[in-house]
Amino acid sequence: MKRIAAWLLAAALVLPGAAAAAPQPAPLPFADVAESDWFYDDVRCAWENGWILGRTADAFVPDGPITHAEAVKLAAVMRQSSLDGRVTIPARAGADWYLPYVEYCRGEGILSASYDWNAAAPRAVCMEIFADALPDGALAAVNDIADGAIPDLDGLAPSAVEAVYRLYRAGVAQGTGASHAPAARETVTRAEAAAMVTRLMFPERRIRFSMPAHTVEVIDGATYIDGILIVNKSYSLPPTFAPGGLTADCAAAFRALCAGAAADGLFIYAVSGYRSYEFQAQLYANYAARDGQAAADRYSARAGHSEHQSGLAIDVNGTVYSFADTAEGKWIAAHCHEYGFILRYPADKEDVTGYLYEPWHIRYLGVEQARAVHASGLTLEEYLGVTSEYAE
Repeated sequence: MKRIAAWLLAAALVLPGAAAAAPQPAPLPFADVAESDWFYDDVRCAWENGWILGRTADAFVPDGPITHAEAVKLAAVMRQSSLDGRVTIPARAGADWYLPYVEYCRGEGILSASYDWNAAAPRAVCMEIFADALPDGALAAVNDIADGAIPDLDGLAPSAVEAVYRLYRAGVAQGTGASHAPAARETVTRAEAAAMVTRLMFPERRIRFSMPAHTVEVIDGATYIDGILIVNKSYSLPPTFAPGGLTADCAAAFRALCAGAAADGLFIYAVSGYRSYEFQAQLYANYAARDGQAAADRYSARAGHSEHQSGLAIDVNGTVYSFADTAEGKWIAAHCHEYGFILRYPADKEDVTGYLYEPWHIRYLGVEQARAVHASGLTLEEYLGVTSEYAE
């Protein structure tokens, strides 16, 4: 991700002295922002008020990142605009142009941590900064979001979790997809920043929504969401999690699945089931040595992040993509949920599951849960409202 020159950063955000004005419809000069885009009105409002300008005269770059420095500047501008009706923080030229805004935010109690100021800001950090930008009482709750309802917050600092809940409840943020997952570790885009700033500054633009509450439990280092053990790049198992083989329920369900396939004249068999933490560590190390870590991460799990360690996952009939086009592969895709399994890593979902398509990998959930996930058409991550990405 390219770093933006300091002078461009200073010019591309808030204009000193800009005061909030009621948003008025106006044509935008940006070729990359269309009226049909979800963020069009937010970008227009942020641009008209001088909060976030274009990267160039005719390009807003909505998918571009917001840096920590830019997030702090926006927070400072929102704070002073709310209190004084205008921005008087002195502009500063040079590579450390953002320091007056950092100092202002620290003095106002908005900011306590230090960051790599020119690095892209994750959503969790940006939301934590924005949640404290306005004066006390400015974030009245409009949504009834129960504690524990927002997924994908595991491992975040308590202050970041509290900030996410404040912005969700105030209608400033709502996450993505049906689960409203915040994707807290992903980079904030300029379009998303424009939406949050506009909603913060104009309460009438805040959004009202509801979301189901997910029950999250951590038992002996393993995370269960709505009773489902989740193991992926975001949620790991400790080395001590060692069932020693497939669980009894999983093994029984797989025998029933194989019998069902046999009744249809097909032969389903396991080629890989339970793997210990230590076995997975060596397996992953071998793949990484052969193909490089980046490539290995697309098809193999790091130790502690493999579903096979759970005793609930099975690779069937060989790990080759052509399996999907065989009679057995088609039967698995169509019927495994009837026996309590789901096809865990479907096609074209690598950005969600974290792994390439695996038509041979099935995961045991139990019949009721598997039928529900299958009927939803969602991956397990989407169904539970979590992401799958390594922290580092």
